[in-house]
Amino acid sequence: MPSKRTSLVLVSISLATLLGCGSSSTHTAYVSLPNSNAVAAYRINNTSGKFTTIVGSPYPGGNSPSSVRVHPTGKFVYVANQSENDISLFTIDSAIGSLKEVLPRTAAGLTPVSLAMDSGGNFLYVLNRVSGSISAYSINSGTGVLTGVSGSPFATFPNSIAFALTPSAKFLYVLNANLGSVFAYSVNSGVLQPVSGLPVQVGNGPLAITVDPAETFVYVANSTDNTVSVLSLNSATGALTLLGSFPTGTTPSSVVVVGPYLYVANLGSSNISAFSVAPTTGILTQITSSPFSVGTAPLFEVVDPNNLFLYVGSQTAKTISAFSITASTGALTTTSQTASTTVSPSSMSVSK
Repeated sequence: MPSKRTSLVLVSISLATLLGCGSSSTHTAYVSLPNSNAVAAYRINNTSGKFTTIVGSPYPGGNSPSSVRVHPTGKFVYVANQSENDISLFTIDSAIGSLKEVLPRTAAGLTPVSLAMDSGGNFLYVLNRVSGSISAYSINSGTGVLTGVSGSPFATFPNSIAFALTPSAKFLYVLNANLGSVFAYSVNSGVLQPVSGLPVQVGNGPLAITVDPAETFVYVANSTDNTVSVLSLNSATGALTLLGSFPTGTTPSSVVVVGPYLYVANLGSSNISAFSVAPTTGILTQITSSPFSVGTAPLFEVVDPNNLFLYVGSQTAKTISAFSITASTGALTTTSQTASTTVSPSSMSVSK
């Protein structure tokens, strides 16, 4: 019969195995679940892409969470609750990745639908769809508590559906579905100012927007036209110029950049269109074997921290699936790694 000391050692070894033997072999991911008013949490193996549900997941939160964002320190998670017009703050247990909500919640505008944060974790931005505004908050690095910046909320047009912050956090681009346009704002210590000369028209029914890491191009998925628009970005002024639009699958709903490749999730045709990007002109060319089948109704895509996997959230299958990325070609390969979310997921954010 093992001694108490031996049993404690075995428990410690088991726990280390569960956690992936340190942060270098795994990372955590958090998924908003609007239909269950909760946030799911997973630990993902960096090599295999395997999902392990974190103890206690899913964690209850506000009503109809629409967007989730992990703080770059890995200490906090923020969630936009679109039915109660506020933001939830969760602290992350550093040992296992579980969540604990910190109350009270922070007021936002009407129907917050998307969150953005600078790479340093200094400011959080919230896009309020119905009130046509952007709420901006400074983040307390010790507690995660949000404080509205001077002048917030900042006006934009109603029915703005998505936005993207440049990696340098100098500019914020807002996508308006009704107008089929992109509006731009300069950012200074969380304060937003409209960029002159905008908006820029894109396609019909735009649903998603992203900025490439080099801040050379902005991409917009147009769900009605079944196209993706490419815009050049002036790094000095933030001004955008439409370079062209390229055909995708049916009802494109998400767009992400991985190195020299662009991936567009097509909600209607249940696949992903993959393109190589010409670095100077922005011209898109579909890569070999594109589009790639990814199951049913892919709603969103998230790139893993090491650019090895593309995580795809399915609206109808109620899953998150991992697809491996071939760095040399951009091709996607199905893996056997899938996490069930029980209800439809709306967004996902991963720790670095």
